[in-house]
Amino acid sequence: MKVLKNLFVLALGLVMLSSCNDDEGNANSSKVKVALKASQTVLKAGGETTTDPLSLETFQICLGEIEFDVNDDMEDMIPGGDSIYSDIELEGPFLIDLLSADAITGIDLATAHVPNAVYEEIEFDFAPYDKNEPAGMTGNTILVKGSYEGTAFTIVSDEELELELEYANGYALDGADSRLFIDLNLGQLKTFVAAIDFTSAVAEEDGSILISKDKNKVILDQFETAVENAFDIDEDDEEEED
Repeated sequence: MKVLKNLFVLALGLVMLSSCNDDEGNANSSKVKVALKASQTVLKAGGETTTDPLSLETFQICLGEIEFDVNDDMEDMIPGGDSIYSDIELEGPFLIDLLSADAITGIDLATAHVPNAVYEEIEFDFAPYDKNEPAGMTGNTILVKGSYEGTAFTIVSDEELELELEYANGYALDGADSRLFIDLNLGQLKTFVAAIDFTSAVAEEDGSILISKDKNKVILDQFETAVENAFDIDEDDEEEED
C-alpha cells in the first residue's frame, strides 16, 4: 500500500449544501457529497511560458471505493464489545473523465449520510474498470492518450493504487452538510508527461509510443508516482449551493 500523509490531501471545504434532507438522513449523521476536480496549475521552471507541445485527447481514471475509517477509540463504545460505529464505504466504480468541462468545477461522485463520528483517515482506491465502454478502460485504472511534438502516445495502467489521508486529530462529522473535494493537479501531470523522454522509449511499428506494464515500464512507474503526487489540497474552494 502506498500511503501519502502530506502529498495526498483532501480539500475539506465545509461547503453548505441544500437545506433539504432525504429520507436516509437522521439526526446522528452528516450529509457528505464527495467530488473530484482537476486543477490546471502548470508547473514550469522559472515561471517561463512556452508553447505547449503536448496535446491530450483522453485522460480517464477509475476509483473503486472511497472509505471513511472510524477512529479506533470510537469502535467500541458500548459495554460488552458491541460497536455502534464502523467504517463507511462508498462503492464505485467511479469512472472520471479528467478532461471534461465538469472536472474543472467538480464532478460529484457520491452523496451519502455518514454517521457522525471522528474518522482517522479517508482512503481512495483505484480499481480496474469492469465495463466494456469506454474502449481502452476495461481492466485498467488509468488511460491517457495524446501526442507530443506530433508523436502519438498511450499510457495505460492497471495498478490498484491505494491513497490514504491520515488526520492527526481526526476528521469530525458533527451533523453539518459538507462537500468533500478530491483535487487532482492535472497541470502538474501534464508537466510530467511533457518531460517524458519519448526518444528513449521503445516505439511501436507505426512509430507511436505505448507505455504500459509490458512496454516502457520504467516510464509507467514514474507516471504512477506522479499521479499519486498530483493529489493536493485546495483551500480556496468557494461556497456554493446545490
